[in-house]
Amino acid sequence: MSTALQPVITKAGLSAIWRKDKTGLAAEITHVVVGTAGYTPVNTQTALRAQVAKFPVSDGEKLSETLLHVTALADGPLAIWVREIGFLLSDGTLLAVWSSTGDPLAFKPADADLLLAYDLSLTALPPGSVTITSTGAGLNLTLSEELAALASAQIAEMLRGVQQQDALDSQAKLHQLEGQQIINLMDRMKAAELRQDADREGLLTAIVANATGLINLQNLFSKTTLGV
Repeated sequence: MSTALQPVITKAGLSAIWRKDKTGLAAEITHVVVGTAGYTPVNTQTALRAQVAKFPVSDGEKLSETLLHVTALADGPLAIWVREIGFLLSDGTLLAVWSSTGDPLAFKPADADLLLAYDLSLTALPPGSVTITSTGAGLNLTLSEELAALASAQIAEMLRGVQQQDALDSQAKLHQLEGQQIINLMDRMKAAELRQDADREGLLTAIVANATGLINLQNLFSKTTLGV
């Protein structure tokens, strides 16, 4: 899958194109450079702000007069958050630069390959003024075995993460259900205690009433016997 980029065309890049051919034809993009700084690019740049790697263009395709498809393979031991990317001409001139203060463009894991595939819009340049010189690896058409293995590993890791999250969610729901059952049990116990208290109070009231009645009856009997 390609990422569409609208880079800033540098003044140095424009000068290199016209220096190469006054008719504005065919300056050659040969390398992709990546860096870790996120910012808003300007056309006076001659290099990335925090370049960490440079890769030859592996493949390219002309999609229209001002739209090029560029592919490169980022390899090596470094782990890189790609926040800026530049496109170099054959003489080393920075033709175009893209960066953003938002999310990174991509992440390259350590000791793993990252496929860089971009649709490069060059609407600020004369039509047909830039071409691509590549290594002919054809990475825009097929992934190497290493990339396929990396993709499989990443998918497997994502699946494990989803499964772990599902297990955590299930456990949380179980704890929530257990907690609710405990609350319900405590409510029932409290209700039973209230009923017992009410029953005890009623029993005491009845005992007192019976005792009072018995005492009154005894008093009445005593008065009758004594002729009072």
